Amino acid sequence: MTDQKLIRYLSGFATPERIGKMRRVLERRTRYLSVVIEDIYQPHNASAVLRTCDCFGIQDVHIVENRNAYRLNPGVELGTAQWLTLHRYNSEPENTPAAIDQLRSAGYRIVATTPHTEQRSLDDFDLDAGPAALLFGNEPDGLSETALSLADEHLVIPMVGFVESFNISVSAAIILHTLSSKLRASGIAYHIPPEESDELLLQWLRKSIGRAEALEREFHARGGHEPGTEA
Repeated sequence: MTDQKLIRYLSGFATPERIGKMRRVLERRTRYLSVVIEDIYQPHNASAVLRTCDCFGIQDVHIVENRNAYRLNPGVELGTAQWLTLHRYNSEPENTPAAIDQLRSAGYRIVATTPHTEQRSLDDFDLDAGPAALLFGNEPDGLSETALSLADEHLVIPMVGFVESFNISVSAAIILHTLSSKLRASGIAYHIPPEESDELLLQWLRKSIGRAEALEREFHARGGHEPGTEA
């Protein structure tokens, strides 16, 4: 379990406003929806997706690197990566099956976003059917045939224009806005469990406080006692 004393100790080195902001964000974070990005090679698109996930309260982003390494554009991402939990799959030439297997074993439906099928419209997506991992592919190819074939469902955004698809960052923004809004208006228990929230808060404190590692060493050197509380 996360050490509540350590959280209280490190919280003393951040402003009350900062701690309040972290707790308010955590209250609206979810792991009921997760995002998977496959082989994204444009840094501005990769970064925009992370920023969108943070904005809509999606905590986990799974990054599949097959042919293309995942790179960020700090001017677009604006530091949002530090608040997200990033899972990277890049140990094999083909990492998509491993990512999907891990997500499915964790209880996620595998949902491929694609403009090339009418299996399920975004407007009709069933959130009650269980947690969903939303897969997004690169431009101009979209998701790989492997991802499409292994998916449990295919999701399409209704369009009425001449072009057949949105930019990936726009697609992610539309889908996450729609589904996260529906999720929060539903009766689904989408919140991150308290123990996991505490662990995230501790991670965020470590990233936010100067000399966090040294402060934590000092805390443990006192046997986990806060100043003035030593036995």
